Amino acid sequence: MDDLGVATRTGAAEVQPFWPSEYSGLIVGYLMRHPGLADGRRVLDLGTGSGILAGTALQLGAAEVAATDLDPAALHVAEDRLARIAPAAHVRLHQGAMWEALTAEARFDLVLANLPNFPAEQLQAGARGAFWSVGGADGRKVLDPFLAGLPGRLRAGGRALFTQNRCVGLRMTLERLAAAGCAARVAETALVPLGPDKIAALSRVNHEPEGVIEMAGFVFLEVALIVAESDGPGRRSGSGRETTG
Repeated sequence: MDDLGVATRTGAAEVQPFWPSEYSGLIVGYLMRHPGLADGRRVLDLGTGSGILAGTALQLGAAEVAATDLDPAALHVAEDRLARIAPAAHVRLHQGAMWEALTAEARFDLVLANLPNFPAEQLQAGARGAFWSVGGADGRKVLDPFLAGLPGRLRAGGRALFTQNRCVGLRMTLERLAAAGCAARVAETALVPLGPDKIAALSRVNHEPEGVIEMAGFVFLEVALIVAESDGPGRRSGSGRETTG
């Protein structure tokens, strides 16, 4: 059984890797404080995992939710969860990598993503979720294709909320979004502690060293919650209300 009382075919030991992380928690908290971003909107949860971001959007009134994942087991868990949160909701699940899981014409008012961007080639931890966070030596193996495809997937005035480790190049991300016509800003930051396995695996490639923080004998990564908005009419305020000018 999971936290919603969902019994899955894979069993409790296999469900655990789909549990939400601190990174997803940043996005959930922001949406709870700005429910208008999801209410009545067409929402995409890219790389849904546990289904937490799609589920949050549904609880906040999203009109339609699409959720993608490369792992069919993740989609099964998300399907169970979302069906119990909003049985009558318009939900579509798509298996595949990144934007390729969607039809070419699919556009969204809100894109949510907690993507692998831990700077490492691999992790030795045995948990299934250990390799989900890995983003290559510079942490941008998944992040850069996401950024390249994002502007074309947002409706006019649409928004994206996603998390990124600062050490993999926060300034680089903001500059790339700006060049693609998306206004982007850091809405919040948090410090996430690293365990011994991640400390050992941490790549020496570091675009912003200040994003790796050593304090009182522990190591933390500074994580940014980024809000990006496409150019176009009907741009919305932080609360989700329409604005002009």
